[in-house]
Amino acid sequence: MATLIAKHFGLAAAKVRVIAEHVGGGFGAKLAVTAETVAAVTLARAAKAPVRVAFDRHEELSVAGYRPGAELVVSLLPAASGQLKALSIKATSDTGVGINSTIATLARLMYAAEAKELVDFDAVSHLPPGTPFRGPGGPVLCFALEQAVDAAAERLKIDPIALRQKWDGDANRQRLYSWASQQPIWRDRQPSGSPSGRMRRGVGVAAANWLYWWQPGTEIELAVRGGRLVASVATQDMGTGSRSVIASTIATAFGLEPHDVEVRIGDSHLPHGPMSGGSRTTATVVPAALAAAALLQQALRKRTRGKLGDNTPWRDRLAASPDFAVRAERPPDDPRASPGVLSPLAPIGMMGSVFGWILRHFAGINTGRGATGAVNIAEVEIDTWLGHVRVTRFFAGMAIGKPQSPLLAQSQVEGSIIQGIGFALYEGRQVDQATGAVLSSSLDDYRIPGIADAPEMHVHFDPGGFDHVAGGGVGVGEVATLPVAAAVANAIHNAIGQRAFSLPVRPDRLVDLIKSRSSA
Repeated sequence: MATLIAKHFGLAAAKVRVIAEHVGGGFGAKLAVTAETVAAVTLARAAKAPVRVAFDRHEELSVAGYRPGAELVVSLLPAASGQLKALSIKATSDTGVGINSTIATLARLMYAAEAKELVDFDAVSHLPPGTPFRGPGGPVLCFALEQAVDAAAERLKIDPIALRQKWDGDANRQRLYSWASQQPIWRDRQPSGSPSGRMRRGVGVAAANWLYWWQPGTEIELAVRGGRLVASVATQDMGTGSRSVIASTIATAFGLEPHDVEVRIGDSHLPHGPMSGGSRTTATVVPAALAAAALLQQALRKRTRGKLGDNTPWRDRLAASPDFAVRAERPPDDPRASPGVLSPLAPIGMMGSVFGWILRHFAGINTGRGATGAVNIAEVEIDTWLGHVRVTRFFAGMAIGKPQSPLLAQSQVEGSIIQGIGFALYEGRQVDQATGAVLSSSLDDYRIPGIADAPEMHVHFDPGGFDHVAGGGVGVGEVATLPVAAAVANAIHNAIGQRAFSLPVRPDRLVDLIKSRSSA
C-alpha cells in the first residue's frame, strides 16, 4: 500500500509509511488505493495535520465496493464415451464503471474439454466499480458451472461425484472425490425430486479449484532480543491469523510455544512482505519464516559454540546469546517437485504464459506448481410452504496440503462456509434502476447470516500435493469459499427437483419454483 500511495501522489517511497496493525474484513476489497485513502492523504497534506476519513454504515454499503452481479449462460456437450466434448460459458458482469471481469475465463482451470468457448463481457454503468470479493468471479462461476455438471450427471444417469472424477484430472481433487463419495451423507442421499411433504431434505455436491500464489521478494527478519525471538515482516492480519501462523511456524522450528515469539507486522517500514489477498499470505510467509529460522539456528550454533553443548535446547541458546538479527527471503519452491505437479496455467498454453507474465510483472506474484481444490457436500432442509431453506450439515474437503495451523485453517474454512451460505440464501444488493442509489443500505435490509444460520460443519484436509513447498501447505481463504453456494444450490435441487438459477435463493423465488414443478 505504501508503494501504491507513493506512486499515486508522486512521492519517493521513503516518504510514505503505512501503519495498519489491524485490518478487518478485507476479502480483496482493500488491496488498492481507494477513494477514502486518497481523500485522507489529500486533506492531510492540505491541512498539514492528521485527517481521519471513515464511512458510516450507509456509505459503507453504498460506495465502498461490492461483488459485481453477473449473468452466465453455460452449455456442456458430453461425448458418447462420457468425456466432456465441449464447454461454453458466456458471462456478463455488472462491474459499474469497472472493466476486465474474469468469470468465464476461470473455467479454463477446472474441467478438461476438447473445445472451450469462454467469453467475458462487462456491462458498464454509472455505479461505483465492483471490487474483488474472496475469489473474484469464482463463487459466481461455480454456482453456474457446478449446477450444469450436476444436470449433466442427471441426464447421463451417472453419480455426480463420479462424473466429476471422470472430467477432472487434478490429482489433489481426485483424492477429495474419493473422500466425498464415501461419506454416509452422500451414500444415503435420495434421488433428486423424490422427497415429498412440507419439510424436505436434499444433499448436493460441488467442486472448485484455485491458483496457488506466492509473493517473491518477501523477507522476514528474525531477531534475538533479550533472549526472546522477534519476527518482523510488513504484512497485515485482517482476521486470518497471519500473526499466529508466523509465531507458530517459528516456535515449532525452535521447540518453543507460539507465545514465546513476538511478531511485528502492519508497518510498511518493516522488511518487505506480502499483501493480504489472493490466498498468498500464508504460502509466502511460512517458507520465509522457516528460512529465517534455519539461518538464525545456524548463527546461534556459531555464537554459542564452545560455551554450550550440541544438545543444548534452543531456549537456553537464546538466553545465552547477545541480541542480533538475521533476514531471510522466501525461497523458491523445491525444484525437485514431482513432474506431475504442474502450474494450473500450464494447460492454457499461450494464454497461460501471458496470464502468468501479467501476474508476475503487474500483480507482483508468482503462480506456484499445483492447484488447490475443494469438494463440498451440503445438506439442506426446506419448508416448501414458507420457501425457507436451512443448511443443516456441511462437509468441506480441502486440498491445500498440510495446514500450517490446523485450528486457524479450520476456522478459515468454517468462516468461508458461512459466507458462502450468505451468498447463496441471503445477501442481495438492491439498486434503484433509475438513479443508481443503493436501497439496501443498512443491515436491516441487507441480510447476512447469523449464528442460527450456521450449520453443523465438518472439515477434512487432505495433507498431500504440496510437498515441494516449504512447510507443505498453501493458502485456503479463497478456494474454501468458491463451491459453497453451488453445493447448496445442488442440494436444493435434490430436495425439490427444481433448479434455482438466481441468487440469493429467497423464499419467494423458491415458492415459485415449487409451484412451477407442481403445475408442470
